Amino acid sequence: MQSSPPDLLTMLTELIATPSVSCTAAHWDQSNLGVIEKLESWLSGLGFQTEVMAIPGHPEKANLIATLGSGPGGLVLSGHTDTVPFNAELWNSDPFKLTEKDGRFYGLGTCDMKGFFPIAIEAARKFTDKTLKQPLIILATADEESSMNGARALA
Repeated sequence: MQSSPPDLLTMLTELIATPSVSCTAAHWDQSNLGVIEKLESWLSGLGFQTEVMAIPGHPEKANLIATLGSGPGGLVLSGHTDTVPFNAELWNSDPFKLTEKDGRFYGLGTCDMKGFFPIAIEAARKFTDKTLKQPLIILATADEESSMNGARALA
């Protein structure tokens, strides 16, 4: 279902709450499809053409290529959807809940790299009603923190 993206803070909250740990140890490794589905919905809601690219051999993983405009060249804003494994007992807050304390946000992936996508989407909002001379592409890959299978599939 296509829907316009919520505000930046809500997007960040939702992405942090969506687990997507990648790890070469199978007991830690998780799907990133929840993150991909949110991003695809938000970006298609803004008018981006979206392609969810399955990762060969990993049915629970995917990349997202979201394109606004057309033509050769363009600008690619690229990030990854996965986070590293974590030790919950070492956290002072729930790693899957965005927490603000002393003017800082805490949550698994807040800086690396889930925080990137709401910022990129907010920046892109300003161009959705413009005719672009070259495309704007937002790319979201799988498994950067472990196998790089998302980038390999893209290449």
